[in-house]
Amino acid sequence: MSGWSGGYVSDIDYLPGYFIFQSPPHLTLALTIAGFEAVLPEDFAYCELGCGLGLTAGVIAAANPKARIVAVDFLPGQIATARALAAEAGLSNIDYLEADFADLADDPPPGLPMFDVVSLHGVWSWVSDATRAAIIRFLARRVKPGGIVHVGYSAMPAWTPIMGLRRFLADHAAALPGRSDHRILSAMEAASKLRAAGARHLARSPWIERILDREKQPMPAAYLAHEYLNENWRPMFAAEVAEAFAPAKLAYAASATLTENYPELCFSEEQRALIDAQPTEAARETARDLCFDRGFRHDLFLRGRRHISDHVRSRRLAAMTLALVKPPGDVTYEVEVPGGKAEMAAATYKPIFAALAERPRTVAELQRTGAAAGGAAVSSVELVGMLVGSHQALPVANPAAPASEQARRHAAAITRAWGFPGRGLQFAIPSPRLGAGIPAYQVEMQVFGALVSGCAPETAMVSDWIAGELSARGEAVLVEGVPAPPDQARETIMGVVAEVLDKRLPLWRSLAAL
Repeated sequence: MSGWSGGYVSDIDYLPGYFIFQSPPHLTLALTIAGFEAVLPEDFAYCELGCGLGLTAGVIAAANPKARIVAVDFLPGQIATARALAAEAGLSNIDYLEADFADLADDPPPGLPMFDVVSLHGVWSWVSDATRAAIIRFLARRVKPGGIVHVGYSAMPAWTPIMGLRRFLADHAAALPGRSDHRILSAMEAASKLRAAGARHLARSPWIERILDREKQPMPAAYLAHEYLNENWRPMFAAEVAEAFAPAKLAYAASATLTENYPELCFSEEQRALIDAQPTEAARETARDLCFDRGFRHDLFLRGRRHISDHVRSRRLAAMTLALVKPPGDVTYEVEVPGGKAEMAAATYKPIFAALAERPRTVAELQRTGAAAGGAAVSSVELVGMLVGSHQALPVANPAAPASEQARRHAAAITRAWGFPGRGLQFAIPSPRLGAGIPAYQVEMQVFGALVSGCAPETAMVSDWIAGELSARGEAVLVEGVPAPPDQARETIMGVVAEVLDKRLPLWRSLAAL
């Protein structure tokens, strides 16, 4: 497979996806929670290495019109698609570069800025040692002092039970002709037959069962091919990654998975004591990964760590504005955390959720609201961690930002490109107030696309627009996997549209998405 791609899957595009943990407001929040200085200027410079089809970088650009965004990928088809979407949306603050990381590091294009933030998600574990070395050269030369680097990678030791399966999938697929997505499905079918025949290694791990059970976890073939068929696939221990980043003067600071920055939510008291007793930070980090399965890590590095006091951290978090992004009727008080489940006290958090349902509010306001209702006092660190860490609220970076025509046009372009039918891991609607995207499902993107196209926020009008778009693309409305007749299709669309308008339209308006 090697050739010009260096062993990377290059015959099919990766799936479009928006990943909130790459957004600057999320990264700075995680670092603040961990006790580090992380304040970005309004005109920050942001780089994504390995941007794929450019969805995340495009959303960040649309939501931050004063920022400069550079997104890089070495697959020309993906860059061409990303550039076309940016042009359609009228985005002028983003550059999509087709470049090899070695060329980018050693012979950068004229005018390439120094960066406040660099993010590489789904790259580090899938490229060669030479490419990883080029990434480090780029970071050493292009990250500003105090700058942030996010790296998302497959982590050891959690991947240990999967190593044999992955090797089999790669070996089997390598001998087959045709496209990578077809070859990975054939390889998975062969592995499933081995498992059914009693292959002990394949029967040992629940994780293997989840991967091979296409009914319970039907991940798209394109995702599976990019995950398992790259020649240089290599999960790593956190200590290996930290050692690799050190020559660029980058030091580990926090996890972009917010709840992982709260030891009491991850480990028992006995585990915390044993972790703290380890002689080095490398040993402590490995001990943490031995205590809970963390198959994917989102590590944040700083080029010059600057600690802030607990008082400064609490004050900054209290001044932060949060917006509820989950429909008020769907909020939950039980939160999945690395150590299991955590329960938010209803006496404290019920009035907090009710206040957020009215409008975005500062953390200090929410603290006072919970206390005034008779709930227990809650720190700003806990409140932010529980609300944002449970994916029920997001930080509002620019509370007074106006709506943006480019942001609306970008969301509409995403919908036209990938929303009929949905072909992506996760979509998002750019919000100038969040400085990030509002996570959205396929049908939510369709409704938003109808509104941007001029439809009034009325169920019948929006439904007719969606039905027309589906018909123009030769797509059918499926009910239990079967194409529905026209009357049932319209009824189905109208039911979903009415729910989206009721639950999401107020949020889109409050966050200046519309």
